[in-house]
Amino acid sequence: MAYDAQEVEARWQKAWADAGAFEVEVDSSKPKFYCLEMFPYPSGSMHMGHVRNYSIGDAMARFHRLMGSNVLYPMGYDSFGMPAENAAKKEGGHPHTVTHRNIASIRADQERMGYSYDWRRFLATSDVDYYHWNQRMFLMLNERGLVERRMAPVNWCVDCDTVLANEQVKNNRCWRCGLEVVQRDMAQWFLRMTEYSDELLDELDNIAFPENVKAMQRNWIGRSHGAHIDFPVAGSEAVIGTFTTRPDTIFGVTFVTLSPEHPLCEELCAGTEWEADWSKLRDECARMSEFERINMLKEKKGVFLGRHAINPLNGEEVPIYAGNFVVASYGTGAVMAVPGHDQRDYDFAERYDIEIRRVLLERAGDDPDAALSGAFEGYGPMVNSGRDAFDGLAGDEAKDAVIAALEGHGSGYGTIEYRLKDWLLSRQRFWGTPIPMIHCEACGIVPVPAADLPVELPLDVTFSEEQSGNPLASHDAFVNTTCPSCEGAAKRETDTMDTFYDSSWYFMRFCDASNDAAPFDRETVDYWMDDGVDLYIGGIEHAVMHLLYARFFTKATRDAGMNAVGEPFGRLICQGMLNAPAPFCADCNAEYHVDNFGGDCPTCGKPLGTRSAKMGKSLGNTISPGDMLGRYGADTIRLFILFGANPEAGMDWSDSALEANHRQMHVIIDAVDSALSMDDSPGPMDDWLNARLRANQRAWREAMGNVSLREGVMVSHFEMLSDWNWYRHRGGCDRATASAFLKGWIPMLSPATPHVAEEFWQMTGGEGLLATLVLPDAGESVGDTAVLARETYLRNVIDSARNLRGLAERHTEGEISRVVIQTAVAWKAELAQDAIRLDSEGFDFKAQGQAHLQSLEIFKNEALRGEIFQTWMAMTTGSKKKRGRIHTWSDGERTLISSGLDEAGILAANAGFLAAALDVDSVEAYSVGDGEDVAGKARVAFPLEPGIAFL
Repeated sequence: MAYDAQEVEARWQKAWADAGAFEVEVDSSKPKFYCLEMFPYPSGSMHMGHVRNYSIGDAMARFHRLMGSNVLYPMGYDSFGMPAENAAKKEGGHPHTVTHRNIASIRADQERMGYSYDWRRFLATSDVDYYHWNQRMFLMLNERGLVERRMAPVNWCVDCDTVLANEQVKNNRCWRCGLEVVQRDMAQWFLRMTEYSDELLDELDNIAFPENVKAMQRNWIGRSHGAHIDFPVAGSEAVIGTFTTRPDTIFGVTFVTLSPEHPLCEELCAGTEWEADWSKLRDECARMSEFERINMLKEKKGVFLGRHAINPLNGEEVPIYAGNFVVASYGTGAVMAVPGHDQRDYDFAERYDIEIRRVLLERAGDDPDAALSGAFEGYGPMVNSGRDAFDGLAGDEAKDAVIAALEGHGSGYGTIEYRLKDWLLSRQRFWGTPIPMIHCEACGIVPVPAADLPVELPLDVTFSEEQSGNPLASHDAFVNTTCPSCEGAAKRETDTMDTFYDSSWYFMRFCDASNDAAPFDRETVDYWMDDGVDLYIGGIEHAVMHLLYARFFTKATRDAGMNAVGEPFGRLICQGMLNAPAPFCADCNAEYHVDNFGGDCPTCGKPLGTRSAKMGKSLGNTISPGDMLGRYGADTIRLFILFGANPEAGMDWSDSALEANHRQMHVIIDAVDSALSMDDSPGPMDDWLNARLRANQRAWREAMGNVSLREGVMVSHFEMLSDWNWYRHRGGCDRATASAFLKGWIPMLSPATPHVAEEFWQMTGGEGLLATLVLPDAGESVGDTAVLARETYLRNVIDSARNLRGLAERHTEGEISRVVIQTAVAWKAELAQDAIRLDSEGFDFKAQGQAHLQSLEIFKNEALRGEIFQTWMAMTTGSKKKRGRIHTWSDGERTLISSGLDEAGILAANAGFLAAALDVDSVEAYSVGDGEDVAGKARVAFPLEPGIAFL
């Protein structure tokens, strides 16, 4: 068969589209399967990372169609965001133009790969018919009390006179002008995500996310049980509220630390000698993001504020510091510092010569006055409290006692804190969903009425690189409006929504994408979203932000009565990275652009090596799918991607591996050609091929169902081919058998290589399109196990003989011309049958085995008694180093033995085939004692372990 990938793939893609093969509707008579990849930002052309993601999803969608599921498999684009806005500034155009040009490009690439999307459900989040519903649901959230406007710190560039998103800040500098960014408080819109903190955390125990994703979300939510403790400021009415998870360490507090932004800082040190140092530290912290303060702080610094706080339980006055490691938004923005039992506090205390006090013992009986060489952060008995009833308490008992004392004193209480913060939704940029709120001097902030939605982005804005700020703010036609309450002059909100909002519910819109009356219909979304999206595929980088926002949104819409499900994703697969070689400097531990291959390190000047690194534009180690499509076609690329590694594992790009997969495609094509050219010639191998088909289909279904795609492709594209070649090698050549084999094999090829499979299906006279076929369960025949075991036995004998041949040739002077195979004597096979029968009945060989052996007729033969005993023990109980044989035999081997094993007969019947396989003139086979003992009795101790001699 001449196979032109370009022609064949284009032809079948058109046939699928013309037939609407992948278009689905609600059908309660079928099990549904909702397969979805995290939709892409349309940056232009598709790259190989995309190809891997979509090839995984498409293979699973096609597999589940074969299994009879009603498969929803849509595609859309996360098309709002800064890159399009920046591109528009460079072009002097509009983000809408840039976005739709890029969407057209990436969609063409996806269609060329043959992905089986229901394109009727296409959406782009920047299209008004999508963000209309963003705004509608914002109003719903506002009505439910989940929207709030309040002051919050933002990144501000003084030179550009604009707010910057976190993504626009690199190394604390503005991406455009390079000036250092400062923090500034501004009025911002929030979604009150913290209302769902407990449910978001607790439900992680009940969803099928990878454990590392669950751990990241648990850490992000950060629920902590502890105590709120008030420290009065000496000589003042002010009180410092702190939160701690370790109230049992309260008697070890030797200082209190405030975040430099804490409002008390200025109040405490204003007009004093300490003010200048505090002001400097505050400005320094203002130039850092919260993330950098928490995760990337190189040096813990602080300044004394000149005042003291009073420990509420012992009355001791301790100094108050401002410290750069305390963040205003976490907890209360103040911490009680216990350097003896917190390493961060210990380091700070050592630097500023603050007392370090032991108030917990690591072990009962330790010296309570011994100096500490580092913080003990564990739990142990309290000491040095200076108050009755505390010393000796440990763990929860100690915590509860301290909390009870604080509550009795009116100085604190037990509480729960969360690391999770409300979702800051506002973005001071153009290319996002306009927030549907109106500012009226008379009425305040008023929601846009639902009937007046959508609030559309103006298309008559021209962008340029000289612009600063948000173009919406200076667009009079957009900004100036009428108050819906008093009908007076008003201003529209010019902030737009964080683009994570767009991706927090798109999976529900896909269920009902053409609905022009609501975001989605309840009955429709409940059908497709029952138990969530069945398979959701995307990168680990979205573990916290997107996945957490989507979980919150689904719970909020559930509580609004819009859907039944509370968790959006049933099973999450985080695909591994696709890597390619890049120049690497071991001394600098850094990768460089591929232009540096063969050169020296740009940093240290030493010769560069190479290592595998994630494909990316910054390194230039990307591969164009377009180039590969032109050379090999889509199916070869898909096979390479899916066979290269299971979805969660990383994989390396390899030109040679791609070429090898291309060759494999052509070997499969040749195999199908040979199967179609056979005559009617039934033979003994037909039953074996049919049995292998059934066994392989079971293994393939299990692997694919578990999203173990590499194992699935190994069966469909390699093991099935290997079985066909073995069938032919063993003389099989029956037309009917070959036809039945192809009817079972070709559908197995289609998830990974759908175009060539569809071509094969047509060639074999398959009914309809393979893309819409439901594959019948091949089932299992009663005799399959024995049929397969006999052939496996022959293959094992050949493998063993080939391994021995080299040794035999080294020890034989003449030319090897024949092989003698000796099998175990008949009584050993009978003994093995008896042992297998007893084992299946749950027989206790250790307790009853010897008595049973002595009851057997053969044990009366005194000459054989020793050998019988050794054989029985080795078969049933084994030794310290080796289990009994009955525990190592496969189901097939046990069936073969139980059915009355005649090893010598099997081998003799296939002597001609064995001789050809072993490249000798003849093969003889007989049991020990039935002929010349050339193989040695000692080597033929058990059934299925024949002795082999080359002569």
